[in-house]
Amino acid sequence: MAADTKEKILTTAETLFAEQGIANTSLRHITQAAQVNLASVNYHFGS
Repeated sequence: MAADTKEKILTTAETLFAEQGIANTSLRHITQAAQVNLASVNYHFGS
């Protein structure tokens, strides 16, 4: 399950970066689109 969450975050980030550009994409955008908690990002990728 944790691997699924990490993959969901990465896939969502990649999609948003392609659609909106890196400068226009925030962690909040990514977590909302991936439907995960912001704490999940810190858990999987560190600070």
